Order: sequence, then C-alpha cells, then structure tokens
Amino acid sequence: MSPTSYRAAPPRNEDVSVLCSLLSVNRLCNRPKERNILRLNALSNALKRRAGPAGSWLNRSTAFLVAVWMTHALLRAFLLFRKDAFGFSLVGKADWYIFHALFLDLHWIFLWSFPFLFLLVLCSRFAPRLSTPIFILLILFHAGLLLFTVIDQETLRFMGTHFDQGFAEAYGNTASVRQVFHFIAADKSIPYLPYFLFFGCIPCTLLFFGWLKRNEWVRSQKWSLKPVAWILGGCLIGYLYVYQIWTGYHRMARLRPFVQSVYLSMGKKDFPDLPPDSIALLGDRYHAFWRAGGGDSDWTFPRTDYPYFREPIEAYCKHANPKPLVCNEDKDGDGYSKSVDCLDANPNVHPGTVDIPGNGVDEDCDGTDAKPWNFVLLVLESHRALNTGHLVPYGAVDSATPFLDSLAHAGHYWTRMITSGLPTIHALMSIHLSIPQHPTRFISSEFTHLSHRSFTTVLARHGYKTHYFSAADPAWDNETPWLRQWYQDITYNRDQENDGAMLGNMSRWMRDSLSTNQPFLMTAMTKTNHYPFNNIPGGKPMPPNETINQNISHTMAYTDSCMRVFVNSLRNQPWFDHTVFIVIADHGFPLGEHGFSNIGYGLYTENVWLPFVIAGAHPKLGTPRAHDDLAAHADLGSTVLDLAGIREANAYLGHSLLQPANPEHQFSVLFREEQAIVEHGPYRWHGAWGSIPRVQGEEMFDVVQDRLERHNLLETRRSLGDSLKSLGMDLARLHLHVVEKNRLWPDSL
Repeated sequence: MSPTSYRAAPPRNEDVSVLCSLLSVNRLCNRPKERNILRLNALSNALKRRAGPAGSWLNRSTAFLVAVWMTHALLRAFLLFRKDAFGFSLVGKADWYIFHALFLDLHWIFLWSFPFLFLLVLCSRFAPRLSTPIFILLILFHAGLLLFTVIDQETLRFMGTHFDQGFAEAYGNTASVRQVFHFIAADKSIPYLPYFLFFGCIPCTLLFFGWLKRNEWVRSQKWSLKPVAWILGGCLIGYLYVYQIWTGYHRMARLRPFVQSVYLSMGKKDFPDLPPDSIALLGDRYHAFWRAGGGDSDWTFPRTDYPYFREPIEAYCKHANPKPLVCNEDKDGDGYSKSVDCLDANPNVHPGTVDIPGNGVDEDCDGTDAKPWNFVLLVLESHRALNTGHLVPYGAVDSATPFLDSLAHAGHYWTRMITSGLPTIHALMSIHLSIPQHPTRFISSEFTHLSHRSFTTVLARHGYKTHYFSAADPAWDNETPWLRQWYQDITYNRDQENDGAMLGNMSRWMRDSLSTNQPFLMTAMTKTNHYPFNNIPGGKPMPPNETINQNISHTMAYTDSCMRVFVNSLRNQPWFDHTVFIVIADHGFPLGEHGFSNIGYGLYTENVWLPFVIAGAHPKLGTPRAHDDLAAHADLGSTVLDLAGIREANAYLGHSLLQPANPEHQFSVLFREEQAIVEHGPYRWHGAWGSIPRVQGEEMFDVVQDRLERHNLLETRRSLGDSLKSLGMDLARLHLHVVEKNRLWPDSL
C-alpha cells in the first residue's frame, strides 16, 4: 500500500496550538501558520505510519501468535517423542498425544492473548502511539510463557508432575537449583538438551515470526480475515476432537499447558467441607478398621472433630466426664482400674510398682520406661526392596545390600513394608507425622500451619537428645522449617554430600557428644543412591554402558558399605549395646517394570515396596525373625514410642508393629495425584481415590503370591475390589478433611 494511504485530512488552523502543545514542538508555534500546518501534517502522517492502522497490528499479532504456536509444537515434539530423564518412554503412544497437544496449545495461546488483541484494536483507533508498547508486551508475555513451558515440561520428564505453585514452593530454593544442573547433565535421553530448548525457544519464535512476515497478508494494512478463519476453524475442529471425539483425562493432565497449571494452582481450593454426620461416619469406619487391625485395643477416639486423635483409655478416664463404665474395669486383677492403670493387660504394671529399667515397659505409670533405649534411624534414599537380598524369598530380584541383610537376619525385618509418601519430601513428612501424604498438595509448603506432634518431639519432651544428619541439603524441598520443629539440632555440610562423608561425620559427632546419661534419637537421611545413580567419587567405578537397573545396584551397594563402616565405628561406645538401629527407605524407584520409570506413574511394587529392619537387643523385640504383617511409614512413630515405653495420646494413623496383629484386617493406604492403593490382607487394589479416573484403570493383585503385580485379579474378585475401592475413597475423603481443615491434633493439647 502506498504511503498516501496514511494521509489524513490537514489539521485546521485552530488545532495548531493544541497539537503543538501535545507534541511539545514549541518551535513550530513560532512559525507562520501555513508552514505549521504543512509540518504538522507531515508529522501526523509519520506517526500514523509508525503506529499503523488496526488491521496492520492485528495481522502482525496473528502472525506472531502463529509463530508462538509453531514453537510450542516443536517443544511438544521434543517432550513426547523423546525418552524421559531415565531412558524410558514418557508416554506409551506419543501419536495418541501429539494432536491433542497441538490443539490444546492453539486454544490457550489465542485465548490468553485476546486481551492484548482487544487493546490493540482500541489503541490503533484511539491512541496509536500505544500500539507498539502493547505489541511488545504481547511478545514479552509469550516469551516468558515459553521459558516456563520448557521448565514445566522438563519437570514433567524428571519428576512426573507439573511445575505449579505447590511444586515451586517446595523446591523453589538455591539447593534445588544446584541439583538441576546435575540432573540435566545425567539425562538419559539427550544430555544438556533442556538448555538448548530453554535458551532457544525465544529465538526460534522470532525466526518463525520473521518468516511469516514475508507473507503479504501480514504486511497488509487491512485486517486479513483468511488466517483468522483458518485459526478459528482449527480451534473448532480441535475442540470437537479433544473434548468430544477422543477425550481422556490422563492425557489432558499430562498435556496441561503451564498457564493452566498456574491457574489451577492459584485457584486451588481445599476439599469441600464435610458435614458433621459425614465426618462421624467416616471416622467410625476408620476407627473400626484401626481396631480390627490389631495392636493394643485400650485406646479411645474421643473427638469426632479430630478423627485421627486417640488416647489411651487411662488418659481418657482421667478427664472424661462422665466417666464410662470401662474406666472402672480391672482386667488384669492387680487392684487398679483402667482409670489409673497405664497397662491394664499386665498385672505387673500399675502405679507404685518398681519400674524395670530398659525393658520398654512403663511399670510404674510415670510416663516412660526407666533407662530408655537409644535409637538410630537411617532413612535410605530410593532403596528398592526389589534389590534387597534378605527379601529375595519374598519376591526381590537382586541382592545389593549384604550388610543390611546381616542386620535383618540378626534382628527383625518386615516383608510387607510400603511407603506412605513419595517422593522423598512426602516420605519424610509421612515418617515424622505418621500419616499418608496429601494426594495433590505438598504438606511441607502448603500446610505449614498444620498442628502436629512428631514422635521425635515426644521423645525430646521425655528427655531424649535428638539430632538430624543429612547428605542432601534439607532446603532442597522445604524440609528445614519442619526439621527445626522435629529435632534439636540439624547437621548438613555441603562438602559432605555423599553417604560415606555424611555418615563418617555423624559417627565422629556421636562418639564425641553422646553418653550413657541421656537417651538419644539420631536420624540420618542418605543421598548417594539417587537418580541418576552415577559413579561415586572414591567408590568402585561402574563398568561403562551399564543400564540404570545395573547402576542402582552399584549405588545401593555403596550406601550399604557406608552403613557397615558407620555401625562398626560405633561398636566400642558404652551406649552401643543399649541402642536400637532402625533402617527404612523413603520410597522405591520404577525402572520400567511396568513400562515406565517416572516416579509419578503407578504405585506398583517397584515404587512402594521398602526394606525395613529393626536391630538391637531390646527385650520387646525378642528372638530375631521376619514379620509378614502389613507395615507402612505411618507405623514408625507408634513403634518407636512403644520401644521407648511411652504411651500417650497421638494422632498417628498406624499401629505399633510390636503389638499382635490381625492379618485379615490390617490395611495400608497411599494416595498420589489421582491414584490410590489400598492394601488389605494379601491384596493390593489400585484405582482412583476421587472422581478422576486412573490412567491404567482399576487393578488388584495378590502381592504375596504375585509380588511384581503381573496378574490382575480384579475381574475374578470384583466384590473384593469394590470393597477396597470404597475403603480407599472413604479414607481419602477423611484424610483430605483432616489435613486441609487442620484437624490432626487439637490445639488445646
């Protein structure tokens, strides 16, 4: 179009002074009117050529948004058709995802850009000089979204989850950023490619935009409707294809664009309030299962508004008004009723008797055992039960833990321990709070107000010295604020970020600082057996070109050897023979057993089955043996307090694993994203805890006979599967209520 197309009607003489004032060109006002009019006419035309009419800006904006969409298409291809960070396919059938991804991106790019386009129309008509800044804002807006899209997609490849507010709050710190570089270098797909995608997405978009600007419709000064029609047609076809013809929640959740993750995260609401009668019914069902599962039955659940909170009957009887008849019972015939007898099943336990030191029983009912035992708790990073030697008779496939095996055979080990949370931050919360993880949110960062009492703080209140050692930076996933509540001291050294160095430092500190005069709990969190399971500096080099399945055996063996050195270094200490060593993993790790290696995909055996060993000469442990009872992280707190001879009110979901159990009625649960598992008897049910379907559908396995979960029994045991599904959904509803409404511990206690 020729320049004359921009010419407007000449300004009138009476407008000269106004234009001069607006444009701050006072020199023109001192010249003759004819010259002023000519010069202002030329200036007005120049400004309009610079701003351009509405059609010009809309065409350019449309071309730019098409360029953005083309870049997102490339990023989607790099996401779906590339291996995940562990060397396995991110999705099973990428061709079933790519067209959904393209249409989803087409929708959100233009919908989220509509405010900019609307402003461009207004500005081109009423304030032309603002058109350029608005177009620049549109470019900056999408440039930022492109960068966050790369971060979001790489987070999905590495962590199995989107980069949203909860994730950012848990991992948004310098410690996690340092680890990112290490992970990217060890990417089993294409190392360092995320850097190229991150720094190249914006230049790529500008190149696409430059290519599109060569088209005549982009250069046209009139709004070109043809490309708009194509875009609207594509959006309509995409809507029908994605939302009507070929739907699928899991696919949509996987492909969720970053803007939607942000929107959902910002608008994330707590679970809807449950009416009091529903809370009471759900609580009663949980209480019935808890009691039927075994353990000491002399507990009561006194608060319907705090359904997990329970008290020993003797503690309840002290403040109950009116006192129930059970408070007057004397089951053991020692002359003391339940209202004062702290263990009415044992006639040798009652007020005034002599407390036998170190047997884990509070005979005189003063609150704790005399000369209580010490505890060393080792939490092992990503230690799969499948690679643990003493569990080979129970379905393990490898033996990478000779020292742990020796501890197990000399002590007690559980063959059916599962995690209550994954990844590590959820596991640590579950271990210390004795509850399952929240399925969709981070307790560590989103429920910092949660009223709770870890078993570690209970021990400290009874005179224990507590200390936490970590090979990984606790700031990595927002552990630090919680650890400061749970432990009196925390030790992390950036120069000791491998298990050998950390455990060596812990051993030196314990030998120098501990004595027989004060009981202690020492906890350590290892790190070396962590993805990418690489060579350990100072350790035995791994053979080249090994698979990740072989690498994990090497790193587990390294940690095992470090444990051997650590324990042996303490054997000469005066408190060693009065110390119980507890070894547990945080979670397992999938290595393609069910087709994927992403920790967020499927709560199968490789992900959830853990080694768990208690070793020591504690009288309550008795003869070394294997235990086939169900067990989970949520049981750990009750078990440790039982060994310490402490019996008091708590809100722990689990039982003491030292108490007799009823295998037919035991249960364990785990929730993550839309998935849930319920383990009951020999069976493990997989499904959805809410209305969102699980991608694999429902499944049920006999994990005693079929540890690797190869034979789905759901069709032949449908009624059992339905009952476990009902239990899982009820417990999930109750758990979300407890956590989100802060109903774990009464504030008054």
